[in-house]
Amino acid sequence: MPKLLNRALLVVSFLAQISFVISWIGFCIPVYFIYQALKGNVVSNILDNNDFQVISNHAHVSLTDIDHFPAYIYTALVSIGVILAIIAVLYELKALVKITVNLNQKRYFTTENVKLVWLFIVSQLYTLAADPFLAGANQLTRTYLDRIKIGDFSVTWSDIPEDLVGLVIISVIYILFKMAEQMKRENELTV
Repeated sequence: MPKLLNRALLVVSFLAQISFVISWIGFCIPVYFIYQALKGNVVSNILDNNDFQVISNHAHVSLTDIDHFPAYIYTALVSIGVILAIIAVLYELKALVKITVNLNQKRYFTTENVKLVWLFIVSQLYTLAADPFLAGANQLTRTYLDRIKIGDFSVTWSDIPEDLVGLVIISVIYILFKMAEQMKRENELTV
């Protein structure tokens, strides 16, 4: 393996390890949302936040819409969605770190790598599980406050089919990787 590729794998592994550690901090996000809901600041945070885009011609929101906004439901949806999304990221980064280490050590088609590719499928399943919660929260802000989330965790209903396609692609890669590992094992037995 070329030295440049070895160094690149080490850099990717290092960055993934740092991201893995930092991702654990993301579990504080739901705590913040719950705290804001208990203080009654959910609507004002949404209206004043740059992560929410105003739907055209609806810059002002009526007091009735503000009063009827289901803040606790919104908080629950966002909190559950964020937790599931962070779990997905943690699975993905864990697999990425171990796969890059294995590739750097010239262990390509191994049983361990097949299991690690399976973790990418698990990660995508968690992402799919998070989508309805985050899309539902985004739908609430759109319906009641005429705002669309454009920042972090800005999932809409159209993201679900995209994530399903991603799951299919990762599953095909997993099947191909598993077949290659089995062929390698059979070749080693025949020699």
